[in-house]
Amino acid sequence: MKSSHDEQVLREKCFKLLTKREHSRFELIYKLSQRGFDRPLVEQVVDRMQEEGWQSDERFAQSFAREKVMQRQGRTKIVAQATQQRGVDKALIDQALQRLEVDWFELCQQVYQSKFGSTQPSDRKDWAKRARFLMQRGFSQEQIKFAIQAHDDD
Repeated sequence: MKSSHDEQVLREKCFKLLTKREHSRFELIYKLSQRGFDRPLVEQVVDRMQEEGWQSDERFAQSFAREKVMQRQGRTKIVAQATQQRGVDKALIDQALQRLEVDWFELCQQVYQSKFGSTQPSDRKDWAKRARFLMQRGFSQEQIKFAIQAHDDD
């Protein structure tokens, strides 16, 4: 009897989490296990939620990717966060980012412009500082070079 009660409580907690925002399977299992529920039961409930369409890693990846692009983060950082911190399969996050059709060079340039304006790097040290800033935001070396050189040409 206790098991079916626990399962019902677990389903309710799972619904509550999913109504706030999309969660990856990994996140749900982690959060619910942290609350003292038996891990096999948590996995069983989350699996059932997936089967019923309440939880979807694909939907989570799309939502996560859209949110991070809106925060003007670069592709590498988004992929790393989704796979390492949220447990999403790399193929799913890659697919979600591809659907968004982001111009990463343009986004990198916008981030650069908002941080540094139209000022040019004063020397190599300043150039490196600006490049590190963009790299920490998740942009590639090519995108960074493009963004900084676009302002060198002004």
